[in-house]
Amino acid sequence: MTASLDDVLAADRMLPLFTPQDVDQAGSRLAALTRAGIQAVELTHRSAGTLAAFRTLRGRFPTLLIGAGTVLDAGDADAFMRAGADFIVSPCWVPGVAAVCRERRVPYLPGAGTVREVFEAQQGGAQVVKLFPGEVLGPAFVRALLGPLPHSRVLVTGGVEPTVAGIGSWLDAGALAVGLGSGLFRLGEEEFGARVSELLSFTRQVGSRG
Repeated sequence: MTASLDDVLAADRMLPLFTPQDVDQAGSRLAALTRAGIQAVELTHRSAGTLAAFRTLRGRFPTLLIGAGTVLDAGDADAFMRAGADFIVSPCWVPGVAAVCRERRVPYLPGAGTVREVFEAQQGGAQVVKLFPGEVLGPAFVRALLGPLPHSRVLVTGGVEPTVAGIGSWLDAGALAVGLGSGLFRLGEEEFGARVSELLSFTRQVGSRG
């Protein structure tokens, strides 16, 4: 039985994310991620060919939790869910997307950049809120957020350094997990796989203590 997204984020504490501009290259990256033990990944919708690539990759990696990111309207959310998306991510709260996800019972992770936006996303039903952009907000924001909203579960994305120190600063501040994008995916293939294994070993140790 495939683990839920909540369980995976709580255990792995990291979510790799990238745009699948070339299906074969994307497939190679996903294969490296799965070999390292990654259980979930976000494919961001930033080009016209993302949906077709998503369908292909979904077929190649049937046991991997694959979400669609940068989804900004209900039509795209529906299309990606029909293509097999396990969860949907947006850079902000999008009511139409939230409604489709609620109807289909697919996890929705909306973005937020203020305490109010996090609270409103939670009120709208989001179990996990994407904190974005992390490089602007900083770990201190997470600590401050957890004062008035102590049960918040946030996934920090945007500028998270793919290093033990970089990830550790966010997890120490109280983030549920971090999203790793361009900083990780610009690495060469061999270094990429080794880095993912190193980081996942670290984050799972942190997860097991939490």
